[in-house]
Amino acid sequence: DGDAELEADFGGFRVPGCPECAEGMIKPDVVFFGDVVPEGRKKEAMDAVTRSSGILVVGSSLAVLSSFRLVDAAGKLGLPIAVVNVGETRAERSNIELVKVEEQAGPVLRALAAMA
Repeated sequence: DGDAELEADFGGFRVPGCPECAEGMIKPDVVFFGDVVPEGRKKEAMDAVTRSSGILVVGSSLAVLSSFRLVDAAGKLGLPIAVVNVGETRAERSNIELVKVEEQAGPVLRALAAMA
């Protein structure tokens, strides 16, 4: 989210240009914090929620609307929601019914993987 403090000097770093069009920069097909989520991707995510049997949120406060919207939709559909996160989430503040594990994600996921 751009809140990391790095002590290295990146002043000489140059973003490579696009070899196809020679304009703009090469950028992975991801949505960076602050970018707009493409409409098609929003629809795919919401469709996945409606087809799911539940939602698992790992390591997110759900502060960003694009992620909260999916959990909110799951709650309105009556789907079970589980959250693994340290600290309160937007879903909790919105009184969405969920099961919460107030722990760091790494140890919880390792314990779950060991059960499989």
